[in-house]
Amino acid sequence: MKYLYTLLSTAAITAVTTSANAISSHLYANTVTTHNVATIQQTISQNAFLSFAGFMSTNTHARPQKYTPMPNENPYATYGHAQVYGTTPLYGEFNDDGTYGRSGGDTLNTDAMLNGLWAKWHHTNEDVNFDNFDTVTSKSNMFSFGIAGGQSEFIGGLSKWGLFAGYVDAQQLSHDYTIDETGGFFGLYNGNKFGKFGLYVTLTGGILSNTVDTTFGSDEYTNMWAGAMLNTTYDIAMDSTFTIQPGLQTGYTWVETDNYTTASGDILNNKSTGIFQIAPTVRAIKHIGNEWYGSANIQHVMFFTNGGDITANDVKLNQLDIDGYTEYSLSLEKNISNFNLSATFGRRDGAHNGWIGGVNIKYNF
Repeated sequence: MKYLYTLLSTAAITAVTTSANAISSHLYANTVTTHNVATIQQTISQNAFLSFAGFMSTNTHARPQKYTPMPNENPYATYGHAQVYGTTPLYGEFNDDGTYGRSGGDTLNTDAMLNGLWAKWHHTNEDVNFDNFDTVTSKSNMFSFGIAGGQSEFIGGLSKWGLFAGYVDAQQLSHDYTIDETGGFFGLYNGNKFGKFGLYVTLTGGILSNTVDTTFGSDEYTNMWAGAMLNTTYDIAMDSTFTIQPGLQTGYTWVETDNYTTASGDILNNKSTGIFQIAPTVRAIKHIGNEWYGSANIQHVMFFTNGGDITANDVKLNQLDIDGYTEYSLSLEKNISNFNLSATFGRRDGAHNGWIGGVNIKYNF
């Protein structure tokens, strides 16, 4: 009898504790969306860097001519590496001879006001694992578009500028709550090449409207954010059709959140959060032939959080920590006249586990 009493008491305590943990988890909704904003910011900048890369030339429809060596010139000494005679380098902008463009040999039209337009759809479906917290299933669709401009006066008058904006539709799912997120963002891009060294930067701002559905009802709050990311790359041409590009992305995202009273009656005070992002990357790019290009990309994304304190009814809640993740992706591109079409498919492993993909279309003036 005593054993049965002890067993029932333990079960009751466990049930109450489990229920309490389940009920309290919705108080961390803002932390979940704040970290999702940091991931969104990382994705936005990554997409912008890749999308604007093809607009280093304003005259991409000008096809390169067959290379003809000058008298007494070694045709295999071009660009500092062995070149297949009669072919052109994969990326003209990787070289120091004044040529630009995906296919090499294109000329830089400094008088052009605009270089082109691009649009992209990006999808994510993954599980996000915070330390000592419930796993959150994250699904998102991001639609973005950009305008690539001509040569600007920034950084010695050699850089390329761009504008971009987009829309985010996302959902965070847990056994205790569902968060629906919708919002928009806008940003600036600027970049330059110094020989084989590339330097690019994005500045982004956005707003995310969140609705949290729980057993108590619905809560609503807003995240506003601003972020900057710097991307540095170095091009290693293995031959005329294959390039390896190591790089490093570093950034900072600031996220501000509303204070609100939940449907359960808890008064939440949320402090702003600062998140540093570091992502070493390696990209391999191959000209397959007939205007087909393939690339493989790997990056490891790390987050370092500062601030973000939460108090519920004047009681400070424990912080939620999250580790980084590694992202692998493959892309296939095709040039058709002035258009560039590409599709990407990849995976994330680590604190983020799941799949990513998207399509991109660019039009070069």
